Amino acid sequence: MLNNLFSKLFGVDERFVMHRYISTRWAVLVGVILMAVWVNYEYIVNHTLRIDLLVILLAMAVTKVAVMIYYHLTH
Repeated sequence: MLNNLFSKLFGVDERFVMHRYISTRWAVLVGVILMAVWVNYEYIVNHTLRIDLLVILLAMAVTKVAVMIYYHLTH
């Protein structure tokens, strides 16, 4: 009953959830690529290595691998 009411009020169905999931994946992929390009640009052009950007890239990579391992083990 509550689930049906929620779906009617907010229009949430499987397609909406999948579209949100796919758009989030694309946004993360584009963000990682742009950040990697920016790190390389800073290193090549300005001869500086931005540690903060490298830490963010590393955190994204470790999170991705950890979630892939978790889903592989649990599903």
